[in-house]
Amino acid sequence: MAARRNVRKMRHMRRAAALLIGTVCIALAATAGTARAGGGLLGGGCGSLATVFSPWGDHASYYLAGNGGFESGSTGWSLSGGASVVNGNEPFSLSGRGAHSLSLPAGASASINVCYGLTYPAVRFVVAGDGGSATVHVRVVSRSLLGVLSILDGGTFQIGPGWNPAPKLSTLFSALASPLGSKSMTLIISSESGQAQIDDLYVDPFLMKG
Repeated sequence: MAARRNVRKMRHMRRAAALLIGTVCIALAATAGTARAGGGLLGGGCGSLATVFSPWGDHASYYLAGNGGFESGSTGWSLSGGASVVNGNEPFSLSGRGAHSLSLPAGASASINVCYGLTYPAVRFVVAGDGGSATVHVRVVSRSLLGVLSILDGGTFQIGPGWNPAPKLSTLFSALASPLGSKSMTLIISSESGQAQIDDLYVDPFLMKG
């Protein structure tokens, strides 16, 4: 009898798992068809998309985060540890011709809330070591339905002098950890060593490979 109950229990669990997977797949399929039009159950409506990193072989479509180019000063950003908006723009003009960027001395950090959904799982920006090499660290903060904060490591990378695109940094697990209805997460960008300069923060809707 116990063996039969275990068999029935396993069958029930398999059916429930299959139903859950099917529901998620349907939702993702619906979103993939609507996200480019600015909508979708799991994300969308966060901004117009463009393949701004295509010169470096990354053909994913991105939207520019609010004041991601720092042309409105620090509006929308929280700065600490000596972080400041300075004169000087990245030379590629990804978001148009600008005149400002963010300076992050060692120990400084800057945070911003960005729109996201399960179809908005990665970020990328342009970065330079100001006068030498620097180490940049990105963290992702999301809030659960119960108000519990989830702080995840988005990645750490080394940079040298001169402007270059940062590596693509995944925020997918933070998105999965948040409730389905959430539409924002907080990105925290900090310099662990050296002085970094940041410009043009973009979000990738579909985590496409570059």
